[in-house]
Amino acid sequence: MVVEEKNEGKKITYAVNDTVINFDSTLSINLARYQKDVENTIDICLDQDMQLGTGLKYRYAANIIIPAKTYTQVDTGEKDNEGHEIYNKIAEPLDMEKVRLILWALPANYVGGTN
Repeated sequence: MVVEEKNEGKKITYAVNDTVINFDSTLSINLARYQKDVENTIDICLDQDMQLGTGLKYRYAANIIIPAKTYTQVDTGEKDNEGHEIYNKIAEPLDMEKVRLILWALPANYVGGTN
């Protein structure tokens, strides 16, 4: 995973296990579940009560940019009525090395993180 820090200051804590990222032991997201045929961005934000959640709220804590799915064509060993080989399109697993995590500075009154 590529990690970028957008500004100076304390950042949210996170842990990655396979394709799951956990923020402050509060919010877990299985990134493979959110991978689409186009790049997908998940916003991790704080609301005005400093509660962590997804979607646009009061203040950014992080952005996760998940790359578009890639596919492999697998020969089925069958042919269509015109004699052309038939292939199945199989999605490749999410490559976590291509996921981008952008971290934003947290407000001073946020107490969820340990950084």
